[in-house]
Amino acid sequence: MKSFGEFILLLLLLCSCSGCGSKPDQGSTSASIEPKRNYRLNGLDRPIVETLSVDELRANINNDTCFSDFYEEAQKLRAWVLYSDMNEAKWGDITYGDLLKYRDESTDPVFMGNLSKTLKNEYDLLYPIDYSQQVDSIINYWREYDEQCNPESYVKVEFEKLRKEYFYYSNEVSSVNVGFKVTPLKGKIEQLVFRYDIKSKISNDKTISDFSGERCLASSPIDSPKVLYWADYSHMGLLKNSTDAEVRRDYDFIIEIVDVRVDGSNVSEKKDSIPHSVSMALKYCSTGDNYYADDIIKDLVDGDYKSFNDYASPKYNAALKELNPKVYELLEEVSKEK
Repeated sequence: MKSFGEFILLLLLLCSCSGCGSKPDQGSTSASIEPKRNYRLNGLDRPIVETLSVDELRANINNDTCFSDFYEEAQKLRAWVLYSDMNEAKWGDITYGDLLKYRDESTDPVFMGNLSKTLKNEYDLLYPIDYSQQVDSIINYWREYDEQCNPESYVKVEFEKLRKEYFYYSNEVSSVNVGFKVTPLKGKIEQLVFRYDIKSKISNDKTISDFSGERCLASSPIDSPKVLYWADYSHMGLLKNSTDAEVRRDYDFIIEIVDVRVDGSNVSEKKDSIPHSVSMALKYCSTGDNYYADDIIKDLVDGDYKSFNDYASPKYNAALKELNPKVYELLEEVSKEK
């Protein structure tokens, strides 16, 4: 079965606006729902393989402003059930009332609130240890390591000047070589790979796509600042009639250090030792919002640890199934195909 979140999304499709369905007594502490509508009136006792009459639809819409949305989604389930004889044999006797009651009960805030509270209490008893400080320490350690392995910290590359070559028989530019000043920041580098693109200053675009830009390789050791040249064919039309000063005035060089080789190894390879869960946290999570904490705990702190979602999802599903096993199984089968 798909995740609990995806399954609940399918349920909510049956109730696409707020305030739908019956509302239980807000003072109740029980997870059970006391129905306040008759799920057999106005054609609701009819199987979903049949359609409701116009009069029945009108009566239901008058009783429930969200019924039209519910009915549209129910018709999609109807089409799915009628798609094969086997589907109809299994679920063809489910009524509109069955679906509507299941919708009301499964989305009832008291039912879901009490269930969530119960499962959270159970979970806290099983996993009473707060791992947040350990997770923070792990992330901080690997963040510092990641910064040390950043190729940008080993070398600085900046535009220096252009060197143009001309056809021997005319004054036309035959090629343009772009000179970059390469400055080692932590001592000698053995090799360097970087990419660059040229963007107009007015664009405010500071990115290099996978399909643009030039790739440059410096294959000899560099132990002090020096200017190196690479031929640029992508920006030939832009550069051939521009001076160094005009290029600096009108354009930005967007430079990305791809890799640096130091002491016989590529700096990028050092990043491979960062645990995957930590790497994802460093890449996608800001400080204080770590959505990968559960993965970090399981990978690096406690191999038997289980996240609340992993613990609660099967129990949520079991509670939903108890409401109406047949409707639950129908929605489960449909969710597999979404």
